[in-house]
Amino acid sequence: MLLVSMVAGYLLGSIPVAWLVTRAVTGRDLRQLGSGNIGVLNTAISVARWAGLVVFVAEAAKGVGAVFLGRSLSSSAAAPALTLLATVAGTRWSIWLRGAGGRGNTASVAGILVLSWPTVACGLALWCVARQITGRSFTATRVLLLTGPLLFGLLTRSWWNGLAGAALSLMFLTTHRPETDDHLIIQEHWPNMWRFLTGPRRSKTTSHPSAPAGSGGGVTEEAIHGEE
Repeated sequence: MLLVSMVAGYLLGSIPVAWLVTRAVTGRDLRQLGSGNIGVLNTAISVARWAGLVVFVAEAAKGVGAVFLGRSLSSSAAAPALTLLATVAGTRWSIWLRGAGGRGNTASVAGILVLSWPTVACGLALWCVARQITGRSFTATRVLLLTGPLLFGLLTRSWWNGLAGAALSLMFLTTHRPETDDHLIIQEHWPNMWRFLTGPRRSKTTSHPSAPAGSGGGVTEEAIHGEE
């Protein structure tokens, strides 16, 4: 039944919520907007804050659902973590988008929160310390990705959780680049996350740097700073 739970987890994760919300609201492809990421922050930046919130709730629900799927469909101690891993893989490589997808960060954190809230608490503390020392959120996230699996394994006393955490980190590291980091876009154009969340909404977008000419992706200064 472990295989069944992992397949179910993958199918759950493969639902491209951010892409569907963006298409429903704007009629456009989120891959051609903003950073091109199919996720929470790019939806919030390129579509609307409320749309980003919808995606956040849905992605978090994927992570929580994955853990409960693993627990209910298999008696294996490894099932919850491996089903969560499959769900994140489905988010990143969706069959509905021909292998494209988001990053699965929100689903991953939500699932780990259910499995071990101390891991998330310690990870957040570590991130804050690294952010304070380096002055860069990107570097702090890289530190967390490299040390998180060890934290997860030690705090849960589970080799399976540690290995699943290592696999998650490896997946995230493959796409963790400054040029596609939505947090860096926010840092560049808003003084802090609170201002981003509560400030003027976006107005319109232009081409994403990697999008074909005339495709209409990206974020303009007007979109970033909002309507005056």
